[in-house]
Formats: sequence, C-alpha cells, structure tokens
Amino acid sequence: MNKIFRNWPLKLLAAIVAVLVWFVIMSQADPADTRTITNIPVTLTNTDLLVRQSKSYSIEGGNTPTVSVSVRASGSVLRELSASSFVATADVEKMMDLTGQVPVEVVCTNPNVIAGQITLLNPSVKIIYEDIIQKFFTVTVRSRNELPDGYFVGRLTSNPRTVRVTGPVSTVSKIGSVIAEVDVSDMTERSEVEVPLQYFDDMDQQMLLENYKDTSVGTETVTVAVDVFTMKELPVVISREALDAAKASLPDGYRCTNIQQSVTAVRVSGLRSRLAELVSVSIPEGALDLSGATESRTCVLELSSLLPEGISLMEGEPDEMEVLLQVEPLIVREFEVPLKKVKGQQEGFRYIYPETISVYVRALEADFIGFDPAMISVEADLGEYAEHPGIWSLPVTVTCSDSIFTPLSSRSSLRVIVEEIIIPPATEEPETTEVPEEPSESTAEPAETAPAD
Repeated sequence: MNKIFRNWPLKLLAAIVAVLVWFVIMSQADPADTRTITNIPVTLTNTDLLVRQSKSYSIEGGNTPTVSVSVRASGSVLRELSASSFVATADVEKMMDLTGQVPVEVVCTNPNVIAGQITLLNPSVKIIYEDIIQKFFTVTVRSRNELPDGYFVGRLTSNPRTVRVTGPVSTVSKIGSVIAEVDVSDMTERSEVEVPLQYFDDMDQQMLLENYKDTSVGTETVTVAVDVFTMKELPVVISREALDAAKASLPDGYRCTNIQQSVTAVRVSGLRSRLAELVSVSIPEGALDLSGATESRTCVLELSSLLPEGISLMEGEPDEMEVLLQVEPLIVREFEVPLKKVKGQQEGFRYIYPETISVYVRALEADFIGFDPAMISVEADLGEYAEHPGIWSLPVTVTCSDSIFTPLSSRSSLRVIVEEIIIPPATEEPETTEVPEEPSESTAEPAETAPAD
C-alpha cells in the first residue's frame, strides 16, 4: 500500500499528462466542426385550440414549415447527422396572439449531440389565422345547348334554392355566384335533373372549393326542374262583354261606331298541355272604358297581363296593344208617321185623335241617308182614360225595325178626346124610325211636342 502512494504527486501529474495527450491525439484524429442542417420539418401541436375557436389557419411560407439548425460537434458525429436526425415542434398554445409567431423547439435523436450543441437559425414559424363563417348563396340555374326544334326553355328552378358554404372569411368572400348548369338538348317535356354545383368568383373564374382549406358545402348537387314550352299563335279578340260594357259607359247621345286594334294575333309559349286549352287571347270586361267620352279614345292594354298563369309571350312579340274606339255624336230627327193602333177602346165611347203623330228618332247623321219612316211603328194605350170623357195626353210607344235607330218615345204624346155616346130614350111617335147619322171622326191637331235636340 505504501508503494502505491509513494511519490503520488508525480503519479497524478503523469495521469493528467496522459489524459491531455489522449485528447490531443483524439482531436487531431477527429477534430470538432460546425455544420448547418436545413429543411427540418416542423410539426404543429395543439392546433385543435384554433379549431375549437372556429378559426382557420395557414402557415406563412407554405403548409409544411421547416427550420434550419447549426450543430457544433466532432466530424464523425456531424457526418451521421441529417434532417431526419432532428425533431422540430411548434406548440400553438405558446403562440403570441399579436404576431402569430409560434416558437420552435428542436431535439436531436443522436445521443452524441446535446441541446447545447444546437443553434436554431429560425426559431419560430408564423401562423396566419382567420374566422370560419357560414353564408347562404342563391343557386342560379342555366341551360346548356339547344332544345329540339319547336320547343323552348321555360322556367328553371332548383331544389334547394340556396346552398350553405362554410369556410374561412377570405375564401367565402371570394364567391360571387353559384351555378347549376343543365343540359337541355334532348328534352321535349318537363324534366327534373340532378346537377352538380359550380362556384365562381366575381371575375367569373371557377373556384374548386375542394382545393380550399377548411371549406365545406351543405350539398354538392341540386335537383333542377326544367319547364319545356311549345309555341302557339293565338288571335287577340275583344269579348262581347268587354264591348258591351264599353258601349254602356258612353254618355247619352254618343255611339261607338268602330273598333281598331293594333295587334290581332300573338305567339305565346307554355307547357303543351296548357296551350292545348287556349284558343284566343280575350280582352275581358272592364278593360275598355268610354266613360265620359265625347270623341274617339285609345285604350292601351298590356297583353302579358291577359295571359293565363304559365303562358308567356314569345320573345319579340309586342306586349302593348292599342285599341282605338271611334266615338261619334248622335243627332235627332223628327218624322210624321201614321198612328198604327190605339188600344183599350170601349163600347159606348167615341175617341177622337189624329191619324198621324210626330216622333223623334236618334241615330248617326250618315244613317239617316235613305231612312224610311215606314220602319217606325207607333202605338198608344187608353188605359184608365178609356171610360173617362175628356181631353187626354197619352204616352206612346215608338218602335223601329232597324236597331241602329233609337226612337225617343218620351218626346211624343197623343192627344185624345174621349166622349160618351148617349142614346136618347124611345118615344110614342109613329114607328117610322130615323136612323141617326153616326158622327164621323174628326182629326184633331197634333199635340204640341218639344222640338228635337
């Protein structure tokens, strides 16, 4: 034991020198160096924190962030290192909200490299995050290609009419329109087709939403209903009810003499089953108004409003129609005509009245050319005056066989003298009887009547 500790200072010095010599020899054989290793992928952790807050995120510079490190180690160790020798993580929970910077931590899987030998050249990654929103868009339906000859595309409707899009604000705000395009080339009747939805931005550039992060839609397809119409030409007619109502609205003393319409026929389109029921476009009662008219009047009608539901005017057809109603004043003429009959005469009374009477007829001035008074018939009825002697003015009934002439019965009257016939009592004179002379009817002067208007 004494031999071991004998000259121990010298022995300790010799050991230290030996170690130093070993280090010198080893450093010369495997010297230390520094190496930069790039493209080490960074894994984000706790990203569910953003999802729970309805946030969408992206990483500045790309969706797969990388970092670079500088390592100080011996040459033999450095030669063993690569990007796969390091594990880099960025914990979102440690993100600085104002800048979006998330610190990166790197460890080396090589046991010969410790943390102190590693220097991070870019110690953080930047996260860009934004709100996730929902927005509803109205689906616009378009037809593609042409229908067979004689058929036309009518109403296009989609079910559902709107679609929900969920995604980042920057993505959803880009969407300008949602289109459902249906091919109609083989359709000859109403059809329903399942059609995929297409999304376009404000510049009409298509957006493939499946390529946008955190973006989803409520439905990828809609059912499009296509109404296939056929064409039919229909006459435009003024109904009897409309014409009668217009004439009835004229003030007294005027007549509608002619009707001219700017449109006599139109082409319309609609479902074949509905068009089969239509024979004309009818102007209804109340559409033409001549109230207060003392001269010709033009009525403007909107043809589309007169069509049944589901029927529409073909492109290029006029929607407005003008109806010219010609109005002319009536004049009154006086005629002396024979009295046809006096009704209600009783036995035992004598009735004296004129054989002719003045009557007044109203019509257009042109209609009186060639007018024959023989078309007029005048009758009177004694009524309650038949058995009452006196001088009476009776109303008369004036008729005309031609309806274009309007007799004004109220302007004429018949002056009648009613006398009771008294038979004297028999006497005892000789039986020779003298046949009394029957009094002859005398023609009285016609009663004064008001002059014609």
